[in-house]
Amino acid sequence: MDIIDKLNRLRLERNMSVYRLAELSGINQSTLANTFSRGTVPSIHTLEAVCSAMGFTLAQFFSEDEAVVRLTPEEARFFENYKRLPPDIKKSVNDIVSAFVSGQKE
Repeated sequence: MDIIDKLNRLRLERNMSVYRLAELSGINQSTLANTFSRGTVPSIHTLEAVCSAMGFTLAQFFSEDEAVVRLTPEEARFFENYKRLPPDIKKSVNDIVSAFVSGQKE
């Protein structure tokens, strides 16, 4: 897998400029420009931030399955916040969401 080619393809599929990707990821624009123009392999931190900005995880990026689930910015924020919750609160959130989903089926 060519990491840079895949990042560039995914960025272009989203009609995202390097400048916009830098804004969303919090990574310096010159760092990203070097990645795309010079073929500089990004660090794990940079790659994770870029993937998150484009709406997918590192695991999804490295997955051979091309059916990557793309999260909206709102969904990505929800999951980032969810990951920070303690286990007991995560369980409560799951219970609430399950109750809402079950209620919609009826």
